[in-house]
Amino acid sequence: MKDQRRKEMERLITERQSMTMKELCSTFGISINTARADIAYLIKAGAVTKVYGGVKCNRPKQVSLFSSRATQNASIKQQIAKKAAELIVEGDIIYVDSGTTTMHILEYIPDDLHITIVTPSLYIISNVFNRPNIKLIVLPGILNRRTNSLADASTFTELAKYHHSKAFMGASGVTEDGKLSVSSYLEYEIKRTAVAQSKQSFLLVDSSKFGESNLMSYGTLDQMSQIITDVRVPGFCRDYCFEHHILLTTVWHI
Repeated sequence: MKDQRRKEMERLITERQSMTMKELCSTFGISINTARADIAYLIKAGAVTKVYGGVKCNRPKQVSLFSSRATQNASIKQQIAKKAAELIVEGDIIYVDSGTTTMHILEYIPDDLHITIVTPSLYIISNVFNRPNIKLIVLPGILNRRTNSLADASTFTELAKYHHSKAFMGASGVTEDGKLSVSSYLEYEIKRTAVAQSKQSFLLVDSSKFGESNLMSYGTLDQMSQIITDVRVPGFCRDYCFEHHILLTTVWHI
């Protein structure tokens, strides 16, 4: 499959740091035109950079395991998720992204609301059992311990079948020019698909994510209906939201 090949191509280029077009054609058994199309896709996604005769990786920043990230700024993340849950209304079909902030949204959804949640997040999946008013659609995939979610090529293929009223999104970093970065091709595809399939998208990140960059950018701040973060959000984000008429909501540290 094309998606699986591109995923493996991105992984191999990252591992080797650089590869020639000839090496790519030989390794994957593809024509030079197919290799060029795959590389053009990865360049557009921000995964690689074209160099003479081949490509080099845009080295990703290492992202720690979910278990260690979940404890960082935990109270702030809970306040952000609580504010986001106020946006959910009766009958909503929502996508809840995998992440250490988005996972808390389930804790603040009123028990009497009848909604549908579509998610790859294992935290949401494992904690929704005693919520009979919530219909849960579990996306397929292979366990990714770094994100505590299910993720492979089938995840975003299945996700593309659903339309959501709201998507609650996370990101590994937000650059000064408003790009929402992630650390892998799979995260890029899943998050990009979720935003495309939703009427409204909301970014839930704490202020430590601003100014950070990673391997790929799945979208930009101006694709979000609202940014929910904490009061320490840097000035460049406030300026960006003002210039692009994006609602910025901040929560206080407690």
